[in-house]
Amino acid sequence: MGMKETSKYRRIFEELQKGIRDGLYPDGVPLPSEESLIRKFKVSRITAVKAMDELVRCGLVYRKRGSGTFATLTARRESGRLGLILPSLSFGEIFPPICQSLMRCAQTDGYTFLLGDISAATPKERARQACAVARSFVEQRVAGVILQPLAFLRKPERATQEILALFESAQIPVVLIDRDIDLKDMRICHDFVGIDNVAAGRALGEHLVARGAKRLHFLMRPNCATVIRDRLVGVRSAMVEKPLTVKAIVADPSDSGALRPWFKARPRPDAVICESDQVAMLLRNTLRKFGFGVPEDVMLAGFDDVQYAMLMSPPLTTVHQPCADIAKIAYRTLRERISDADLPPRRILLPAPLVVRDSTQG
Repeated sequence: MGMKETSKYRRIFEELQKGIRDGLYPDGVPLPSEESLIRKFKVSRITAVKAMDELVRCGLVYRKRGSGTFATLTARRESGRLGLILPSLSFGEIFPPICQSLMRCAQTDGYTFLLGDISAATPKERARQACAVARSFVEQRVAGVILQPLAFLRKPERATQEILALFESAQIPVVLIDRDIDLKDMRICHDFVGIDNVAAGRALGEHLVARGAKRLHFLMRPNCATVIRDRLVGVRSAMVEKPLTVKAIVADPSDSGALRPWFKARPRPDAVICESDQVAMLLRNTLRKFGFGVPEDVMLAGFDDVQYAMLMSPPLTTVHQPCADIAKIAYRTLRERISDADLPPRRILLPAPLVVRDSTQG
């Protein structure tokens, strides 16, 4: 087949694929016949047949003798639209690059991510917005959704479970990123992609012990996500064979009143691992108010490796989030789930390297 005929075959394939995704061929409605394709695109029969054969090979259509060619159930579910729910997009520096990478992945396959507005100032209002976005995605018949579970609510899993149940009833597959949730009481199949937070916490704990930390503490905000507790579990696992313990501080990093008793006590913490780089930056400011320097008085570390971690004074030791890899694998996992809804649930944990900087080099 010549170059010109090849381009015509691709044009037929892509137009029919788009028509399937746009819902032009619901159950029982046949695709155009080979004869109509020959007339419409002014191609040879072999070109029209090749386009149809490629649709069959991709699992998008099946032939029914004497009736025509029809879109498969999987293909009918595959609209060209995917949903993206990221409650932390406006508040966390790692999420814009994840979002951009997801958009690029989808574009190469002819898909589009729909992004809902979840930018309210309070966690409770963001939860309400996320539920509204989920309902709109169901109405728009998206083919699948990538979802970051909600956090910083008294019962954050309840709102996420409500969203997952909504997608489950509409048979829309979901991949969670960043945070997983416990669904012991629900028969909802979902996949998860994120970093190995336990291993990352362990690496930070081992690093600080090697730097001489004797009174290691972990700072997390109230109502934090389960992923933060995984980080604490990892830090504590580094102490299993050491005569050391890790104390958890649950407080806002800017709340001097809540933190003062911890740092005015004797002996005070000599190293603090924060739930995130943002929390570490705010704690650094609070420590300055108390008259403590980093790292000479208190070694400090965080998670995420956002831009201001490197710009902070001193630069912050942290755990790097592989944003592009998270996006690529989450997208691939969603496409696989769309193609085969019967796949077993998958929990994919990516390595997150330790980045050592001056905040722990005292």
